[in-house]
Amino acid sequence: MGRSITIDDLYALKFVSRPRISPDGQRVAYVETTIDGQKHEYHSAIWIASLQDGQARRFTSGSANAHSPVWSPDGRWLAFVSERVGEAANHDPAIQKKQGKGKPQIWILPTDGGEAQQLTFMQHGAAAPVWSPDGEKVVFNAPVGPEDEETIEGKALPKVRVIDRLWYRLDGVGFINERRSHLFLINRTGGEARQLTDGDWDDNEAIWSPDGTQIAFTSNHNEDRWKHPGDDIYVLTLHNNDLRCLTNGQLGCSSLAWSPDGQALAFLGAPKQHSAGQLRLYRIATDARQGAPTCLSSTFTGSFADWTNSDIGDEHLAPAPIWSADGETLYAIATYHGASQIFALSSQNDNVDPPVLTPGEIHVRDISADQAAQTFALLVGGATRPQEIFVRSTLSAGELQQLTHTNDALIDELDLSTPERITYAGADGWEIEGWILKPHDFDPTRKYPLVIEIHGGPNTGYGYGFFHEMQLLTAQGYVVFYCNPRGSLGYGYEFADAVRNAWGEKDSIDIMLGMDEVIRRGYIDEQRLAVTGGSYGGFMTNWLVGHSDRFKVAITDRCVSNMASMFGSSDIGWDLASDVLGTTPWENLESYMQHSPIAYVQNIHTPLLIIHSEQDLRCNIEQAEQLFAALKWMGREVKFIRFEGQSHGLSRGGHPKLRQIRLQHILEWFDSHLQ
Repeated sequence: MGRSITIDDLYALKFVSRPRISPDGQRVAYVETTIDGQKHEYHSAIWIASLQDGQARRFTSGSANAHSPVWSPDGRWLAFVSERVGEAANHDPAIQKKQGKGKPQIWILPTDGGEAQQLTFMQHGAAAPVWSPDGEKVVFNAPVGPEDEETIEGKALPKVRVIDRLWYRLDGVGFINERRSHLFLINRTGGEARQLTDGDWDDNEAIWSPDGTQIAFTSNHNEDRWKHPGDDIYVLTLHNNDLRCLTNGQLGCSSLAWSPDGQALAFLGAPKQHSAGQLRLYRIATDARQGAPTCLSSTFTGSFADWTNSDIGDEHLAPAPIWSADGETLYAIATYHGASQIFALSSQNDNVDPPVLTPGEIHVRDISADQAAQTFALLVGGATRPQEIFVRSTLSAGELQQLTHTNDALIDELDLSTPERITYAGADGWEIEGWILKPHDFDPTRKYPLVIEIHGGPNTGYGYGFFHEMQLLTAQGYVVFYCNPRGSLGYGYEFADAVRNAWGEKDSIDIMLGMDEVIRRGYIDEQRLAVTGGSYGGFMTNWLVGHSDRFKVAITDRCVSNMASMFGSSDIGWDLASDVLGTTPWENLESYMQHSPIAYVQNIHTPLLIIHSEQDLRCNIEQAEQLFAALKWMGREVKFIRFEGQSHGLSRGGHPKLRQIRLQHILEWFDSHLQ
């Protein structure tokens, strides 16, 4: 028997990410992030593991964080991003500022040993390095814009922000209206970086053509770019600066991959409006001019990219598809029925039911391939295992081979709960998938309190992602149930789109019917039911306690309470609200309030804990403030926990100490009402 997982085990976890396999397929570079228990800080370093003997060694030294490793085509160099201060920095503070001292910059390090060299000295920092095919140049992203004003002592002056566009903030980033992200080119040996793109838009995701003469990237040059986000695909010819737009503005495009013959680009895309988060795989000829791409997955049920939720990573990654050497096959991550998997698709035809290359109940978050596209390095987790790096050959049907064992010692100590998958009939008889986590000493003759967890989105999904929070609840003696109601991804477009203009209607029934299905198993105490969720899950928590008194207690996290005020207070509220409700608050306030939990606040009698981050720009803290003020005014049992300086992703990647405190409040609130 192992021991129970604790809140403090969050600090013992090591977070593995960004596996990048070497061109010869013999080594994998990756990022390992740990938490400093004394300083309460994340520390990231690059490691390299050998496929021959499985040995891993730390590659970057020092206390400065290092991330985003990229191999040169010949495998001799590794480029990465770090905030470390280089020896070449000038001693004049004014020059140091212009050279971006203390900002993330691109460094290169010989892979056979040696000293790291700072490659860029960009004033606002640099990111996303990509090697040219000959290994002599690097293209990268860097912000362009005005300096921050300071006093003569170097203290920042208060800002005056002049806003003239609809989209000017981004959660986790802050204000985005003053600077633009553009592409730069620099020689491997250093020197002055050459700016490749310019304009009042952002240019990202650069990739080189196989012959090194062109760079493809994503950008939105449309007049309505600040109202309807979503990038087109551009191709820049380097010798004459010829710039062509390949796509026609109908799709939001990302995750580009150039075919081996240079004649086509594969990418992920979705309509800018009413996509329901369903990302599809596309192909377009590189000689196209504002043409319509070919969809290669129009009837495939899965949604490309990793949409499976977990609380040990704050990103839903969408790595670019990988072309086979002959250009006939594309390998890509898609979320399908609670799992994120690698699928093999034809690059020429529509794929109805593509074969899957990875086994069932796992969570694949990231992927890279060697130069011959014969060996993959995968970032794989599971419901009882944090993510580690695995490798797989594309030439055989062999199983995944685990390369790193970063968390094995910790996990082997713990007694974790394995999810029990169930399906049941939701609203209208639709099949809904859910999972039950039971305490490790589960006794079917006893009666247990039940906690319902509800995911955000709504266009994401639960499944086989690792949740420290859920494992913690089972360790305290709770049965946990989580499901994918309509609106979740991985079950087709119709399923994901079913909540448009219908938040809280049949999706809430799907969840409640799932709770009843668990209760029918006979081991749940119906007088001790709890519900919690974050973001859309917070909306749904508010909705359920405003429409039912069945719950003994509830916790709403980073919630939505008022769809009308959400329109203007969220960083992308206008896009979310119009996409969800198809109108604006001033055109149809009745519809907005009909779908707002605040309209039913007088019906909330369930004791409610409200958790919210003060710098949450996705679901602004005013959403929580409205809910708290109304309940407190009416004398209901409510408590409000505010986290200073944190954004929407606190539970998955926020300040580590505050993540612990959040979990402590959750356990104390549930225990005080259920135990």
